[in-house]
Amino acid sequence: MKKFFLILLTLLSLAAAVCAYIYLSGKTAFAASFMSGALFGIFLMNIIVFSKNKKINSYARELEKESVISTESASRVKVLEAKIEVLEKALENALKK
Repeated sequence: MKKFFLILLTLLSLAAAVCAYIYLSGKTAFAASFMSGALFGIFLMNIIVFSKNKKINSYARELEKESVISTESASRVKVLEAKIEVLEKALENALKK
Protein backbone atom coordinates (compact mmCIF):
# COMPACT_ATOMS: atom_id res chain seq x y z
CA MET A 1 0.00 0.00 0.00
CA LYS A 2 2.83 2.38 0.85
CA LYS A 3 4.49 1.71 -2.48
CA PHE A 4 1.23 2.39 -4.34
CA PHE A 5 0.81 5.66 -2.44
CA LEU A 6 4.34 6.76 -3.29
CA ILE A 7 3.86 5.91 -6.97
CA LEU A 8 0.61 7.89 -7.00
CA LEU A 9 2.31 10.90 -5.39
CA THR A 10 5.15 10.67 -7.89
CA LEU A 11 2.76 10.66 -10.83
CA LEU A 12 0.79 13.58 -9.38
CA SER A 13 4.01 15.52 -8.90
CA LEU A 14 5.02 14.84 -12.49
CA ALA A 15 1.59 15.92 -13.71
CA ALA A 16 1.86 19.13 -11.68
CA ALA A 17 5.24 19.88 -13.26
CA VAL A 18 3.84 19.37 -16.75
CA CYS A 19 0.79 21.54 -16.03
CA ALA A 20 2.98 24.28 -14.57
CA TYR A 21 5.16 24.23 -17.67
CA ILE A 22 2.17 24.42 -20.03
CA TYR A 23 -0.18 26.86 -18.26
CA LEU A 24 2.08 29.21 -16.31
CA SER A 25 4.70 31.67 -17.52
CA GLY A 26 7.74 33.44 -16.16
CA LYS A 27 8.97 33.11 -12.61
CA THR A 28 5.78 31.37 -11.48
CA ALA A 29 6.27 28.61 -14.05
CA PHE A 30 9.90 28.24 -13.03
CA ALA A 31 9.04 28.03 -9.32
CA ALA A 32 6.17 25.60 -9.87
CA SER A 33 8.25 23.43 -12.20
CA PHE A 34 11.16 23.43 -9.76
CA MET A 35 8.99 22.48 -6.79
CA SER A 36 7.16 19.79 -8.75
CA GLY A 37 10.44 18.40 -10.06
CA ALA A 38 11.93 18.37 -6.57
CA LEU A 39 8.90 16.53 -5.20
CA PHE A 40 9.04 14.11 -8.11
CA GLY A 41 12.70 13.39 -7.35
CA ILE A 42 12.04 12.93 -3.64
CA PHE A 43 9.17 10.53 -4.22
CA LEU A 44 11.10 8.62 -6.89
CA MET A 45 14.10 8.18 -4.60
CA ASN A 46 11.79 7.14 -1.77
CA ILE A 47 10.37 4.37 -3.97
CA ILE A 48 13.87 3.19 -4.90
CA VAL A 49 15.09 3.26 -1.29
CA PHE A 50 11.96 1.42 -0.12
CA SER A 51 12.60 -1.31 -2.69
CA LYS A 52 16.27 -1.64 -1.72
CA ASN A 53 15.43 -1.79 1.99
CA LYS A 54 12.91 -4.54 1.33
CA LYS A 55 15.58 -6.58 -0.49
CA ILE A 56 18.15 -5.95 2.26
CA ASN A 57 15.69 -7.05 4.97
CA SER A 58 14.85 -10.26 3.14
CA TYR A 59 18.56 -10.98 2.67
CA ALA A 60 19.18 -10.34 6.38
CA ARG A 61 16.39 -12.77 7.29
CA GLU A 62 17.90 -15.38 4.98
CA LEU A 63 21.33 -14.94 6.57
CA GLU A 64 19.78 -15.25 10.02
CA LYS A 65 18.10 -18.50 9.01
CA GLU A 66 21.39 -19.89 7.72
CA SER A 67 23.11 -18.85 10.94
CA VAL A 68 20.50 -20.65 13.04
CA ILE A 69 20.79 -23.76 10.89
CA SER A 70 24.60 -23.79 11.15
CA THR A 71 24.43 -23.25 14.93
CA GLU A 72 21.94 -26.08 15.21
CA SER A 73 24.20 -28.35 13.16
CA ALA A 74 27.21 -27.44 15.30
CA SER A 75 25.35 -28.23 18.51
CA ARG A 76 24.18 -31.57 17.06
CA VAL A 77 27.80 -32.43 16.29
CA LYS A 78 28.84 -31.55 19.86
CA VAL A 79 26.07 -33.73 21.30
CA LEU A 80 27.09 -36.65 19.09
CA GLU A 81 30.75 -36.23 20.06
CA ALA A 82 29.77 -36.30 23.74
CA LYS A 83 27.71 -39.45 23.19
CA ILE A 84 30.65 -41.13 21.41
CA GLU A 85 32.95 -40.29 24.33
CA VAL A 86 30.48 -41.77 26.81
CA LEU A 87 30.13 -44.93 24.72
CA GLU A 88 33.92 -45.27 24.39
CA LYS A 89 34.33 -45.01 28.17
CA ALA A 90 31.55 -47.55 28.70
CA LEU A 91 33.23 -49.93 26.23
CA GLU A 92 36.59 -49.53 27.97
CA ASN A 93 34.98 -50.25 31.35
CA ALA A 94 33.20 -53.30 29.94
CA LEU A 95 36.43 -54.65 28.41
CA LYS A 96 38.31 -54.18 31.70
CA LYS A 97 35.77 -56.28 33.59
